[in-house]
Amino acid sequence: MELTIYHGLIIVAFIGVVIWAFGRKRKARFEDDARIPFDDEKG
Repeated sequence: MELTIYHGLIIVAFIGVVIWAFGRKRKARFEDDARIPFDDEKG
């Protein structure tokens, strides 16, 4: 199986998204967003 430039770019992009998603800066926001369904402000 040949590894082309496009495969390499896709792999690099995937790794970038994973690093972005699990970065420390976004952890607090994702935890707050995870609590949204449990907020009972409607009454």
